[in-house]
Amino acid sequence: MKKSQPLISVCIPLFDTEPFLAQCLRSVSRQDFSDFEVVVVSDASRGRDEKGRVAKKIVKLAQKECDRLRKAKNLPPVPFRFVEHRENLGLIEVRRTLAFEACGFYMTQVDSDDQMEEGALTALYAAATENNASFDIVHGTSTAGTFDKDGNFLPAKENRYGKIFYGEIFDRELFRSWLIDGKFTANTWGKLIKRDLWLRAYENIPYTECNMADDVLLFFFLAQYAKSYRGIEAKVYRYRANSGMSSARKIDNLHKWKMICSTASVFTVISQWIQAHEKELLSDEIERIRGMTRFYIANNLRQLHESVIPELKEEAHSLLCEYWGAHFVESVEKAMLHGSVNS
Repeated sequence: MKKSQPLISVCIPLFDTEPFLAQCLRSVSRQDFSDFEVVVVSDASRGRDEKGRVAKKIVKLAQKECDRLRKAKNLPPVPFRFVEHRENLGLIEVRRTLAFEACGFYMTQVDSDDQMEEGALTALYAAATENNASFDIVHGTSTAGTFDKDGNFLPAKENRYGKIFYGEIFDRELFRSWLIDGKFTANTWGKLIKRDLWLRAYENIPYTECNMADDVLLFFFLAQYAKSYRGIEAKVYRYRANSGMSSARKIDNLHKWKMICSTASVFTVISQWIQAHEKELLSDEIERIRGMTRFYIANNLRQLHESVIPELKEEAHSLLCEYWGAHFVESVEKAMLHGSVNS
């Protein structure tokens, strides 16, 4: 039986290794919000940080540090929970577990290599409930950058990862503002989203092994059902650029390549939903999804040519055809030769 419902669940998906998890949890522990919990879900990660600590140990130590900080500021304690998958299931399933394990009215996701800005939860919740409102999605400003050896954040000149619309959007215009107009990005981090909306989204997503473009799949359904969005200028999130799988310069084994190919799973699920609900979408919305699909497979093909080591290219191409379909791959390859694949 779950305990009384906190206002916010801070949800941390842990995918592979833990080199930055302690810093991430420290940024969460320093939040001054009065009523939240922390849920960490590890996708069978076997990694360790620079001190040799596994994820469960890092979370346990973070709980103690948070208790000390909260007590010193006369704030109520924050419960931490650690959940671990027995085998690697991929990011879609990690986030599903987070949604079901969370108890909060709202959820916010923090990737384990990123950090929250001080006061982030307070700013997000205030925006969600101002004047007795109850916004489904509140989107805060994020800053992309890197960290130096001493842990100091070095912001980049621009942030292409967290485009945001400052203002309010309601009803069906919310979905179109994301999909058609591109007013804000699909990233699930840096946003405060009602947990019920997450659960409804997952009702439409079957078990899916996916490690790339998971935000696109999730936000497609979150935006389908959300009725209100508010973007705020308050800085809430620090995004660590060039640390994920998509930034890898060399792909030297088939495991890495399969994770990249798993992008196909995103558009398989969306396409199946569209077939059953085609009347609910406008023609330009369907065409936009098709364009996104072509863009992502083209990106996989570029990675094949630019990042996969020569001795794996033939097998990697065969795997790509298995995931996307040989005919589709061939058609996009031809289109790329003529420069006709756009985002």
